[in-house]
Amino acid sequence: MLALKDGYRRLLDEIQPEDLVIMEAGSSSFNLARFLMNSIEAEIVVLNPAQLRLIWDSQKKTDKADAMKLACIGRDMRKEAWPVVSVPTEEEQAERSIVTFHVYLKEKETADFNRFFALFNGMGYPDIDKKRCKEDIEYRHGLAAELLSGQAAQIGRTMNEGIDLVQLQLKTAEKEMIDICLKHPQLAIAWLSIPGIGLINAATLIAYVGDGSRFSKSEQLLNYAGLVPKQNQSGITNVHGKITKRGSRIIRRNIFQGASSFITHLKYSDNCPLSRFTYRKKKDLIYHGKVAVAVANHMLKIGLALLHHNDIYCTAKEDNCRKLRTKLAGYKLSALCDYLPQ
Repeated sequence: MLALKDGYRRLLDEIQPEDLVIMEAGSSSFNLARFLMNSIEAEIVVLNPAQLRLIWDSQKKTDKADAMKLACIGRDMRKEAWPVVSVPTEEEQAERSIVTFHVYLKEKETADFNRFFALFNGMGYPDIDKKRCKEDIEYRHGLAAELLSGQAAQIGRTMNEGIDLVQLQLKTAEKEMIDICLKHPQLAIAWLSIPGIGLINAATLIAYVGDGSRFSKSEQLLNYAGLVPKQNQSGITNVHGKITKRGSRIIRRNIFQGASSFITHLKYSDNCPLSRFTYRKKKDLIYHGKVAVAVANHMLKIGLALLHHNDIYCTAKEDNCRKLRTKLAGYKLSALCDYLPQ
């Protein structure tokens, strides 16, 4: 840590107030950018590395070569065309780290369970109750003790211990997500008032979208999430392809899963515009994935509008927030009820 701070100070000595500093967004870029912004008057710019790869499609990728390319961007490209990334505050970066860690744990939990089921399948037990394994710890441990023997039993015990640890870490991460929502009550209520948005999505969108002031239009937010379709136009032909996926993978993953769950458990309601929209999309589109993308886009559009107007979703207001209060209580967020409109 001391060596890192010394490196920052040496870099600071070499930068003049009239200089332009350009860097790629990365694991340590934001910390360095904040340090320089607070220490000198030079212009500090962080660029989107995904878009830089498109501009500079090169077979040679070294730190020196990348630095030369960034210098060329600063010299030759108009500033309006730079793929600039906003620098998050320390609090925002910490909240994003919590959300990212939760995604990592969920993906690891899924992989660990798949290996656990594969072990039983390989030992001649393909029809174990997978759903109960995920919900009942004692049942899962009992299966390994009763059905496996020898080395397989030892592997089963080790796998169970790994799954237990991941699930314990998930509980800790979810408590941190509750804290994120409690720190930003108005933002949390706006997102949670939307059907299909739960604790994980609310915390994710608070961490990455904030109060929505960075996005003047909903299309900007959809582009930030990588949920806009690719477009190929030539003459009178205009083809819309799959979504670009050039954006925040964390937002895209979580909001897509939230939309998928909402579609699966959809109960049609004339009083809910999102329900009516989803029902229409289910009739018009064949594939579940396409419906989920459309619903996820609609959820983000609704959420951004609520943030801009400091409001909650219409269905929550119509029933005097009764369902929303129940929802908040289920996520241990009853303290947010004090911020609901009377």
